[in-house]
Amino acid sequence: MRTPRPMMIALLAAVPLLLGAGWMIAAGGDTPVSDSDPPGPPAGGKSVIGTVAGVVARPDGSPVPGANVQVTSLDNPQVPVPEIGVMTGTDGRYVWSLRGGRYELKVAADSATATGTTTVKAGQSVTLNLTLG
Repeated sequence: MRTPRPMMIALLAAVPLLLGAGWMIAAGGDTPVSDSDPPGPPAGGKSVIGTVAGVVARPDGSPVPGANVQVTSLDNPQVPVPEIGVMTGTDGRYVWSLRGGRYELKVAADSATATGTTTVKAGQSVTLNLTLG
């Protein structure tokens, strides 16, 4: 059975497009935007990103897995925040890469909340543990 001529032309035209798209994906042409892969240092070589990390726990000290931690910049003007929130792991831990500045972190889980403030400095890590109350 012969393929109709217009169908064959369409198939032949699609092959280079599909190969090109596959090559771009394999070559890393699509860069994800995530706090797990923060932008590298600017041209001057110094990082503008710091890290805040901690554990979300219940009053008895047990970790809270899957809790949504949210952040608000306390600076004026506010520092841009790359994500809406981060989730705690199975061990209750969270890690967030943020630009240097003052932040308020909030978490709500198990019908309880916790709030804490911290200052993130470029190139440094700070710990902020949150206990639900």
